[in-house]
Amino acid sequence: ILNLLIVFYDLLFDNLGLAIIVIAILIRLILIPLMKNQTEMTKKMSSLKPQLDELQKKYKNNPEKLSQEQIKLYKKVGYNPLGCLVTFIPQLIILSVLIQVIRNVTTGDLNGIYPFVTNLLNDGASLTVDTKFLMWDLTKSFNDFSSKFSIEALPYLGLSVLVGISQYFASKFTQVMQGTLPQKEEKKKKSEELSPEEMTKKMTKSFSLILPFTTIFIAISAPAALSLYWTVQSFMLVIQYMLLDWDKTEKGIQNLFTKLGKNKEKSKKSPK
Repeated sequence: ILNLLIVFYDLLFDNLGLAIIVIAILIRLILIPLMKNQTEMTKKMSSLKPQLDELQKKYKNNPEKLSQEQIKLYKKVGYNPLGCLVTFIPQLIILSVLIQVIRNVTTGDLNGIYPFVTNLLNDGASLTVDTKFLMWDLTKSFNDFSSKFSIEALPYLGLSVLVGISQYFASKFTQVMQGTLPQKEEKKKKSEELSPEEMTKKMTKSFSLILPFTTIFIAISAPAALSLYWTVQSFMLVIQYMLLDWDKTEKGIQNLFTKLGKNKEKSKKSPK
């Protein structure tokens, strides 16, 4: 990844920010097959919902039998509750590698570059990287300015917050597209045995609330280069889901505007 980043840096007019954006987009494109499989599996699971609801009614007093019958249904479509790890683990590995690469680039440690890359891009001369991008020095973080807060710190704080917002938006959008967004009626099932699907929904909801704050906390102390990568990744995730299941995206957008319209009507009717 380091060598690829340096190649893009050279091709994109010695602009490290643009190189990171291209790398983020490229990684998302590589992950499309995994995302497509996950989307198709979600569609299959949605088709099983009527049968799952029927099983809930039939075996509501027999959790063990309910679980067995649900597993049989899952096997029919090849569903694995841990299947999300197939897309999550590669992203985690890539992210950990990229963090090290960004650390190397932003500290000037370019020892991992292949000799032929150095010769190709710089005619054998010593290679240096310009880390300025728009209003940021991609080597710096908000914490670098925290001891003596100034106007210079605001863009870094803004970028850190943008990372969290984009993560939250991408997470919510993903839940809607995958049908894992918890519905209000599900909250009433406190005394009932939760199915694996319902447990996944609850875990996803908790994760989507915790992740943005965790990301902001990390971004505040990490180089701005990492925050830039994270933000682009989040927006690319949304675009991917939109393109992979455009019909559902269209319906989701219509439902969103319908819901916003209803909320607006309620706010007008409510007494001030």
